[in-house]
Amino acid sequence: MTFEGARPDRAALGRVLLDAGVMGEDWAPTFAAVDRAGFLPELMWPFDTRTQGAVAIDKGEDPDAWYAAADSDAPIVTQWDDGEHVGPAPGRVPTSSSSMPSVVYALLRDLAVDEGMAVLDVGTGTGETAGALAHRCGSRKVTTVEVDPAVSRHARQRLAAAGLWPEVVVGDGTKGCAGGAPYDRVLATVGLREIPGAWIEQTRPGGLIVAPWGTHYTHADAVARLMVREDGTASGRFTGPVEFMKLRGRRLSLPPHHAYVPAEGEGGADTSTTGIPEGSSSPRRTPPSPSCWGSGYRIASRWWPPRTMARGPCGSTG
Repeated sequence: MTFEGARPDRAALGRVLLDAGVMGEDWAPTFAAVDRAGFLPELMWPFDTRTQGAVAIDKGEDPDAWYAAADSDAPIVTQWDDGEHVGPAPGRVPTSSSSMPSVVYALLRDLAVDEGMAVLDVGTGTGETAGALAHRCGSRKVTTVEVDPAVSRHARQRLAAAGLWPEVVVGDGTKGCAGGAPYDRVLATVGLREIPGAWIEQTRPGGLIVAPWGTHYTHADAVARLMVREDGTASGRFTGPVEFMKLRGRRLSLPPHHAYVPAEGEGGADTSTTGIPEGSSSPRRTPPSPSCWGSGYRIASRWWPPRTMARGPCGSTG
């Protein structure tokens, strides 16, 4: 696939996704047809890896930088503070975004979707993912749900401008959308802490649910790929780590570490150490290796300070 006619940076990104195996050849025509830039607002905040923060870019002021960001494999914030934020400076909490293309096409790969399948897309956002699904499956086969009316309205406009017409619904994504059920596939692009029962109920037996899932102990997620069974249950495996904005209405605000760790740190605290003798192993477990294992805890009455458990190729710390 040569991505003829695409902007140089976008064509280069497409080749990178193909070469890395993130995007299959079957998705390349969709990547070429559904341009991320067509779904982004004039003012946006790409993530800057150098500063580890979001930087405002206005298309009217710097179109070259705007397109460079649109054609990069970086997440881009498109809304702050549930739409209450105004101005170019970053807000407090990012609440809608355009995900990294590598993440989007990895999710689509995991979805194993094909032409003619009915798909529920939860978390419309910019509309790009719904557009990719509509291009692949047919507009009439795709239903996309977004809780924020303003975000949904922008996505609907951008989809129409691209000649794509999925069913765009404003509502609570945890309830799915019964009007388009049953679905062959359900895809979520928001972080979850539980899989809604409505999604399982609205998916055909043999259908797949692909969604970022995690716990309240961290902001990180893992992609759960679940198959729905005849008995109304769903099971599967994790395909890889991701991190998504959490489903609106299901966010949990946990106190930061410094809110419950005393300023003096370990000073005056009861401490204990458990050592693991070198070379010790159980016959039932994997023998020791240069890799390492660590565990972290967030319990208000206890503090486990970070410690290097072992160093190997992974360079991990516990």
